[in-house]
Amino acid sequence: MAAKSVCNSRAQAAYAAAALHLGRAFLLADQPDPALDHLQAALDHALPGGLQPHLPLLIQEAERCVALGDHREAIQRWQDIASLLAEATPEPIYHQLSAAYAANCAGFGGSKEENALWGDCSKHDVLAWLHRWLQPALYLEIGVDQGVSLACASGPAIGVDPRPELKLTAELLPTARIVASSSDAFFANQAAALLQPAPELAFIDGMHLFEFALRDLLNTERVMAPWGLVVIDDIYPCHPVQAHRRRRSSSWTGDVWKLVPILRQQRPDLTLLCLNAHTTGLLLIAGLDADAAAAGNASLAAAYPDLVRHWRPIEEPPAEVLARQGAIPSSHPLVVELLQSLIQARQQHWSTPELRKALAPLQPRIAAAEQEHAGRALELSQQPCVLADPAAV
Repeated sequence: MAAKSVCNSRAQAAYAAAALHLGRAFLLADQPDPALDHLQAALDHALPGGLQPHLPLLIQEAERCVALGDHREAIQRWQDIASLLAEATPEPIYHQLSAAYAANCAGFGGSKEENALWGDCSKHDVLAWLHRWLQPALYLEIGVDQGVSLACASGPAIGVDPRPELKLTAELLPTARIVASSSDAFFANQAAALLQPAPELAFIDGMHLFEFALRDLLNTERVMAPWGLVVIDDIYPCHPVQAHRRRRSSSWTGDVWKLVPILRQQRPDLTLLCLNAHTTGLLLIAGLDADAAAAGNASLAAAYPDLVRHWRPIEEPPAEVLARQGAIPSSHPLVVELLQSLIQARQQHWSTPELRKALAPLQPRIAAAEQEHAGRALELSQQPCVLADPAAV
């Protein structure tokens, strides 16, 4: 058995070395797509020393695109580095990515059809509505961008974004604070001190790669109040091109859509509501367990490496994702019932098990609502969307 293990280890090391060699060769041949695939394969096969020794070459190629004035490709190269290094990505890589975005005047292309967007209520209207209902003691946001979603917060709020300079288009309240940091670094170094009290509402809209959103969710669950609600953007690309991991259109969700099937499979303990919101859907997550997550007992955290290896190569979203199967109207009464349960949990200081017991009767009704609206998402998005006023309920 020991000899077999040694042989397997040697074979894996040899495969990793070969994949690394091919990755470097494709990168130098200015073929970034196969280069990324081979470099990722090298990491998946436990490349000795990881990619850190080869980071200078990756940076050199990204800087070459900057020097050529090809900022659109530079964005992709910096993003490729972040996708390869994951939570170990140095903060300066994100700064370079931000600078490339700021310098890119050419957009990202794509046809009118590839850039089309649809849905019922605006995601920012839904987010502002959630704030009115929940009035969170603290709101956490991953990915600030222009500040439109952070401006929805009516109370204490922390927005996390790795870009040191943001071009805000919305006015923030004095109670909102922006932390210039990647989300991975924030959770590792600052979250414990800054997230007091525990967030009761969180919005995840950072890097549009599913493994980043998944890590953000895992980290967010560790700090949330038991009655907290997590909202994830971009679960429904409106065209297959929008779902590509390397951006090829102005409208871009990346492959965040993968979170829904992952959570349905790995975390049946959570209550999930997929909303048909404009522009690319919203996922509401309740029933979080901060204690189990902080102790490292969550099945999702344990399965994370294997999940990433399995789901990363899947490029095209299935037809049911593009048709928004499983989405319910943003104004559906079940959303209000969920919010009312969370409010009651906060008022009565329920534990996670107590909240999950209260949410259990919603599960079959959510499934029934998903079935009722199956295949009608586009049709229903043309109808008026009226969100229930908390004061009138």
